[in-house]
Amino acid sequence: MAVEREIKSSVAETFVLPDLDGTAGLHAVDRGVRMLDATYWDTDSLQLMRSGYGLRHRTTDGAAGRWTLKGGSRREGDAMVREELEVPGAPTELPTEVSERLRGVIRLADLHPVVTLRTARHVVDLDAGGTPWAEVADDTVSVRDGDREVERFREVELELVGGEGDDPRVGAVLSRLREAGAGAPESSSKYGRGLRALGYDVPPRD
Repeated sequence: MAVEREIKSSVAETFVLPDLDGTAGLHAVDRGVRMLDATYWDTDSLQLMRSGYGLRHRTTDGAAGRWTLKGGSRREGDAMVREELEVPGAPTELPTEVSERLRGVIRLADLHPVVTLRTARHVVDLDAGGTPWAEVADDTVSVRDGDREVERFREVELELVGGEGDDPRVGAVLSRLREAGAGAPESSSKYGRGLRALGYDVPPRD
């Protein structure tokens, strides 16, 4: 499994993503806004989440979707670090690679959709001398119950691509985001926030 390393913060609806070009010598490329539709799968008792995993199927701008399995979460300073497996696939059929990793964790027949999120994601890439270093995502997230919006929240993420959590450039980028109004780093996932919005009893830090 690959490793995902990200730092996220809640922001207000009025938050404006600052110009990050030149911050700590990094070059910023604005990739515009993408629409992400994600459905998270678990059991009735949220056994997958309580076992330390997250499973979703997500499409971007209506294109073919991908399954993502996350697990092995840990903190490294401000960053949340997770193991991550991504596999292309249809939304109703669990890929073999994912099924094999979950056998012995849960009964696969008990899996079903539990949360649907629709996210407008404004993406800015940061590169160092032409080498990808990180992605900044300004996310406006809608928690859905069918066609009804249950809750809306906004957060900004710094996901490191080629850097480590102790890279001094991380602090410089986070300072720019905080100056623009971003809150302190937090560990709560979109999935966890969606569950709580739908009335599930889950810890505030999941």
